[in-house]
Amino acid sequence: MINLYVFDHDMTIVDSSYAIMGGFNYVARHEGLPEVSHELTMKYIATPLPTFCEGLLGDYRPEWVKLYREFSAMHEGELVRPFDDTVSTLKELREMGIKLAVLSNREYPRLVLERTGLDKYFDAIVGALEPYGKLPYKPNPAMMNELLSHLHIPVDETVYVGDADIDIVTAKAAHVRSIGITKGNFSHSDFARLGAWKSIDSLSELRGIADADK
Repeated sequence: MINLYVFDHDMTIVDSSYAIMGGFNYVARHEGLPEVSHELTMKYIATPLPTFCEGLLGDYRPEWVKLYREFSAMHEGELVRPFDDTVSTLKELREMGIKLAVLSNREYPRLVLERTGLDKYFDAIVGALEPYGKLPYKPNPAMMNELLSHLHIPVDETVYVGDADIDIVTAKAAHVRSIGITKGNFSHSDFARLGAWKSIDSLSELRGIADADK
């Protein structure tokens, strides 16, 4: 039985690709570099910022990360958007009595969730620096372990939903089931190879999975 769905944030419940592209183009304009396309941005989704910088801008400099975060602080609220089925799915799952949480490598994920209006749907929002203090980043299972301890939900009643390999590895490390969503750069076959329990194309499929798992 599924009593808790835990969600990654970026490219799982929200499309953050345009915000990411905007941040790197902000850096590009500041440095006099060519701007990057959405297509190129998507190729590097779910990779670390240094890899993003090298892939999109041809180099990595720590000061570029500062510029990128400066842009994000100003514009994420207008550029990050929930996927079309995010709100309806979250409402349906809550009506089923399933608890919902977000677990992200963002240091303060609640801030952007408040900006998009999604925060009210979640029983817990966990990041690397909130609300339990500094914790190791995924794929270390520490954030998941803290979350389950505070919500008092067993691992076998928990499913982690994410768009990337790091999410599947995190779930494995925490001994919870995982569902991969094909919103980023990973396909159904990729998720199967990684050992995901299931994979989906749309969040709307989660209700049926929960019904079938009763």
